[in-house]
Amino acid sequence: MFTPIGRLAFSRPRTLPVLGLVLTAAIFAADLGAPIGSAIGMLYVGVVLLGLWSPQPAFPLVAAYVATVLVLADLYAGWNGQLTLGVIVNYPLMILVFLISAIVVRRFVALEGRAAAHFEQLGDFKRALDASAIVATTDVKGRITYVNDKFLEISGYSREELLGQDHRIINSAYHSPEFIRDLWRTIANGHVWHGEIRNRAKAGHFYWVDTTIVPFVTEEGKPYQYIAIRADVTARKTAEDSLTHQAALARVGQMAAVLAHEVRNPLAGIRGAMQVLLGRRKADDPERAVMQEILARTESLNELIDDLLLFARPRPPRPAEVELTPLLHDVFATVLQDPAGKGVEFEAVGAPLTVLADADLTRATILNLVLNAAQALAGHGRITVFSTPASGGMIEVQVRDTGPGIPLEIREQVFEPFFTTKSRGGGLGLPIAQRTVELHGGSLSVHCPPEGGTVFTLTLPRATGSG
Repeated sequence: MFTPIGRLAFSRPRTLPVLGLVLTAAIFAADLGAPIGSAIGMLYVGVVLLGLWSPQPAFPLVAAYVATVLVLADLYAGWNGQLTLGVIVNYPLMILVFLISAIVVRRFVALEGRAAAHFEQLGDFKRALDASAIVATTDVKGRITYVNDKFLEISGYSREELLGQDHRIINSAYHSPEFIRDLWRTIANGHVWHGEIRNRAKAGHFYWVDTTIVPFVTEEGKPYQYIAIRADVTARKTAEDSLTHQAALARVGQMAAVLAHEVRNPLAGIRGAMQVLLGRRKADDPERAVMQEILARTESLNELIDDLLLFARPRPPRPAEVELTPLLHDVFATVLQDPAGKGVEFEAVGAPLTVLADADLTRATILNLVLNAAQALAGHGRITVFSTPASGGMIEVQVRDTGPGIPLEIREQVFEPFFTTKSRGGGLGLPIAQRTVELHGGSLSVHCPPEGGTVFTLTLPRATGSG
């Protein structure tokens, strides 16, 4: 609660009146012994000023009245009947000063009371805002000058780690540079900006906040401070993504059923006919190359249908205890046989751990991630697989490469079905890997650190007694 400055010294109710009486008696005694016309009576102003600390609004007026009576009593007691200049000027002047002092003190105390009420109201507003929102203030250069406890709670950073930093410390690299430039352009022009932002917590996970940034501007309209008020909407965004994902899965399932019935059977007929025609051609027949290309294309299309069916209708996992170290070495050996693995260095780091998962599905998932990393390296670089225990009875496996990383503009699309940057492929490898991990109760995410490269992180249930 706001406490007026100086009030604490006279917090006990009887202290101030006693002090006022003592001072009044001392001044009156001194004034009686002084010559008529002296200005000792002006010391009564000090008694009037005690009204600054008095809880009684009438105190300064009473003190001024008493001081007036006492100076007049002093005049009566010592007056010899002569009207001197000191009598004519000093006594009316003292009485006027007493009155003005009393009025000024009353006015100051009233203003102080209103200010205290306003400070109390502002304090209530701040407590309500801090209890319901994530709040931060920054200077015009974007340096953080204040954060409330909810900001610390959601970001995972301490107040010391945040103050003096800018908001790049929680930047998730999700939003485009144009998005950030539009935000700064809006608030730098003195306008309020509102939108949804995805941030990255200290622990590495992402969270969404509905954000309103309000600039504080000078009389010239130039911002000198910004306040950002945020609300955590991660749960809503997750629910929206889940609904979108489920709707996409339903559409993919319908498409898979149509393809399996309407395309696969004719495709098998085409492939069989081409094999018969190819068998009738001589070894040096120039048409054989065309027929072999047709067979390769039909085989790729058949594999795409298989992937689509697997993505739309995956088989349930058959969990068993699977040791990661042998599985990883088996994956490395397989990738080394692929042209993409030539010239790439492989390394498995971490203590021997055991996951509770489907061995075949887990191997296929990690193989997909390592093979993608090898293709991104184009024959030059290193792939490191880190295996570490994680919270919640899980094991975290990171597949990290030293490649160029995933461009920001497509980073959020890598898990979307049919999205691919390759000339061949249906764009279902990573979506299948993600769905396989989710069927095990885990997760799969991607992160591109500032120093370069790509990190895919998957979590799987930890076998009892592992690591």
